[in-house]
Amino acid sequence: MATMAPITLYEGNTETMDITVDRVDAADDLTTATALEIVIKDRACTADSATGVVTLNSADPTEIDITAQVPAQIVANAVIPTAATNPPYDRVWRLDVLFGAARRTAAYGPVTVVDL
Repeated sequence: MATMAPITLYEGNTETMDITVDRVDAADDLTTATALEIVIKDRACTADSATGVVTLNSADPTEIDITAQVPAQIVANAVIPTAATNPPYDRVWRLDVLFGAARRTAAYGPVTVVDL
């Protein structure tokens, strides 16, 4: 089950976010996960492929760096670029765990961008 997790970002800042994904079912093995992906967009109904959507993927460790991956947990750091905080309006986000072509949403929620 995905966790509702609101986040706050600051206009014009590159932000770093610590990520921990815990398995829900003891039978799940998170070492079989192939990637993490974060999508930040203006509204939940906006297509992931739309202009202005920011997508970060652990295939690029400068975007999401997985620091530990064991059967019960994945730990990572994400660098959220200024493109996700300019202009300063509220957005939504989600964190998906990819298993090949399949995905499971681990966290999602509103993004408050503080207008500095």
